[in-house]
This record gives sequence, structure tokens and C-alpha cells, in this order.
Amino acid sequence: MRIHLGHHFYGAGNLGDDFMLGGFLAAMRTLAAEATYTASIPFPLEPVRRRFPQIDWRPYDATDRQMCIEQCDVWLGLGGAPFQSAQSRWFVDHLMAEAALCAQYKRPMFYLGVGVQSENELHLAEVQALCAQARTIWTRDAASAKLLQSRGAATVVRAAADLSHVLFQSTPPPRAMPGRAAIVANFDFRDWPAAPTFLAALDRRAVRERVWLVQEHRDLPGAEKALHAALSSAEQASWPLHQPDVPHASLAEVIARWPTPEWLLSSRYHAVLACAWGGSKIVVIGTNEKLRAVAAELGAPLVAPEATSAAIEAALAQAAPSQALDGFATLAYQACAEFVAAARANF
Repeated sequence: MRIHLGHHFYGAGNLGDDFMLGGFLAAMRTLAAEATYTASIPFPLEPVRRRFPQIDWRPYDATDRQMCIEQCDVWLGLGGAPFQSAQSRWFVDHLMAEAALCAQYKRPMFYLGVGVQSENELHLAEVQALCAQARTIWTRDAASAKLLQSRGAATVVRAAADLSHVLFQSTPPPRAMPGRAAIVANFDFRDWPAAPTFLAALDRRAVRERVWLVQEHRDLPGAEKALHAALSSAEQASWPLHQPDVPHASLAEVIARWPTPEWLLSSRYHAVLACAWGGSKIVVIGTNEKLRAVAAELGAPLVAPEATSAAIEAALAQAAPSQALDGFATLAYQACAEFVAAARANF
């Protein structure tokens, strides 16, 4: 079975994508050992080839994209929030071009482990057409499945779990370090005026070690590095940057470097999942539907990016290590198994 991974964000610099992709490949090793994979991306190929040699990584050009789809047995939109369009139409436009090629060569389309960033994105006619063309969509949380079903997507939608759970079950991050606090902050091209309020609330937890944790290693506006640079010099010194993803490191080495904290404040989806598997007490900073969904599924308190000191204190007091994470790994693995069965039935 030849699978073309049709999403094009791999290698962009977001470690969460690697966690998800690692979980998928771990599941597929037992479910479909014979499967081969292609992917076309607009980012440097050597780093992803080194980390994920199982995949035939191609440049992002019209010739390679057409060839990959023509030669595949099945097209798979793997992970992420593919229907997002709030910041730009880059993802939707990409998917429409992929869908046209799949229709031309009569290749079945599936989505696996995907989420919905906001309900509004589902109103786009292009998104509704993409959903209608898909044979099955497996979401990474129940809330995303409910939103897709409520829009009357003309396809089968199944709720599952994020594929990174499969990875973390077999390769868990280090256990939470008592007295360590971490922040993983991302606000999609926006600043974070309330940062000092959040930092002060964590300091009142008798914190002995502070970590400004980097999931996205690019210096994007509103992402971890840019927000850290906007702190005062004293705050920067008190909250040093920590980037687990270093050049040439394997995914297992990156996970081993993950500084799992006792206390986590995060607006990054996969940082929440990684720290949950390490036993952190997590407070989710809710900026979109995917973060609200992961907070609900993990039973983690949720606060707004502009939360008051009292609201943050109350959330930290409520936070506790997440339970029953193996159940999410089982859901994710089962979704992979259902995909394999459906793919084999469609070629």
C-alpha cells in the first residue's frame, strides 16, 4: 500500500507535528508494515529525511505533487487543523489543489487525527467540498467530530484521539520534576500583555526552576521566542528559553530532553499532551477550539489569555495530573487500524 501524506506542514519547525507523525508511524509499523509513504513539503528536506527516513520526502512543486498522487493508492491528510483559514487561506488552497489531483486520478481521500480550529472555518464552501470528497474523517477529539457532524459533512466522521498519544505511550517524556514550572506560549501573531500576571502566579507556587519551553523553533510573531523577547530583561533571566528540538536529534532524543514540569501553563496543544504523559499539573490557556477541547478531554482547567491573577490562581489550585491516558492511545491506534482497513478496501 502506497500512501501519500497530503498535508504540507511537516518540517516547518513545530515539534508537535513530529510528535503526531511519530505516533502514526509507530502504529503503522504493526498495522501495515508493508506500507510506503510519500510527502511533498516546501521546507528543507534533509532534517525530515533524517528524523523520518520511512517517508520518501519530495520537494513541494507541481511535478512532484502530481507524481506522488498519481502513483499512490490512497491520499491521507494526516494531523493538524487542515481546514483553518483565520490567518490565511494557505492550507485550504493547498487542499483544494490536492483534491483536484485526487479526483483526476481517482484516488480516495481520508483525513486522520485532524482537529477543528474554529467553527467558522467550516462555513467555507471549499471546506464543505473537501469534507464531501473525503471517504472518512477521523478527528483527534470528540469536539472536532461534533463540529464537523453539525455542519452536515457529506462523509463519515469518527471521533478518535491525537496520534501523539501512541508515541507517548511507548516513549513517554521524563516524569514531572517537582518545583519546576514551564510556560509554552503561542498566540498566532499576537502579543501577550498578561504574561507578567501569569509569571507572577506561577512564582507564588514556590517554584524552584522556571522554563520558557519552545515547541515552535521558528522565531514567528506571537510564538514562543518572540514572546520571550518581549519580556523584561529580569523576566527573561528568570525564565530561560529551553528548546528540546536540536539539530540532528532523533525524536526519542528530543523526548528525553523534554523538561516535564510540575506546573504547566500552555497555549500549545501538543505541549499539553506531552506534559500530561509526564504527569504535569496543567492549566490550558484557551485561544481556540482545539485547546478548549484538549482541556475538556484531559480534565484540565482552562483560562483566557487575559485572565486575572485570581482566575489563574484558582486554575492552578484545581490542576492535577491527568488520568486514563492509555485510553486515548487506544482510540488513536484504533483510528489508524480503521484507516488501514478502509484504505485497503478502496484500492
